[in-house]
Amino acid sequence: MDIEMDVVALVNDTVATMISCYYEDRSCEVGMIVGTGCNACYMEEMWTVELVEGEEGRMCVNTEWGAFGNNGELEEFRLEYDRLVDETSINPGQQLFEKLISGKYMGELVRLVMMKLVNENLLFSGEISEMLKTRGSFETRHVSQVESDSGDRKQIYNILSSLGVLPSELDCDIVGLVCESVSTRSAHMCGAGLAGVINLMKERRGLEALKITVGVDGSVYKLHPCFRDRFHKVVRELTPHCEITFIQSEEGSGRGAALISAVACKMAACMLTQ
Repeated sequence: MDIEMDVVALVNDTVATMISCYYEDRSCEVGMIVGTGCNACYMEEMWTVELVEGEEGRMCVNTEWGAFGNNGELEEFRLEYDRLVDETSINPGQQLFEKLISGKYMGELVRLVMMKLVNENLLFSGEISEMLKTRGSFETRHVSQVESDSGDRKQIYNILSSLGVLPSELDCDIVGLVCESVSTRSAHMCGAGLAGVINLMKERRGLEALKITVGVDGSVYKLHPCFRDRFHKVVRELTPHCEITFIQSEEGSGRGAALISAVACKMAACMLTQ
């Protein structure tokens, strides 16, 4: 079947999320995804953008910050587990910041920590199931489920049992602490990245205080029971004199892309009539 199609805009998910949330709140100048991957975009001052003519106004910059660290900037923060995740990934040496944060890697980081604890006889009496020896068997959804446990350890016990392990109460507590540690680090690293962007925006605009809205989408942000609060807290701690509002995008990528396409079509029509 032949389909006629005009491509009027090329939009990634962070930009679409920002535009979708801007439709609700005109202060939204940052878009962010924290899901399988992690990335952010923001409205930069035109006078700083060397590749585009003109110094008035602002334009959207897609940071692709998942690639931060490719030149060694993150080495003091990366652990042995991060290096193993990177080495066994499809893109070794790349997207190193993303590998510290996103849902694609969070579950595997937890599994590797558990494996280390088992090898040191600190977990599961030094024995582990064949299933948990398999890369990718402990998924990021398991991290969310573990941290959603009501405190009676039943949720954690059921997850580990389904993976071939019969844990003690202490084992359950240790696994809970591992999940909390990995997801908290993720939230803190992500928060530090966003704080850096917001502080840069304030500095570039020559402001003593900045009021801004951030549109966020992605499964980790939406579904992990604690990530959002930890992330918000760190961002606010690292951005003095900034008033930050977070909006959770609903169907952000699709709606944002539709809005951008509509604007592009309208602009093209106006140019034709001039």
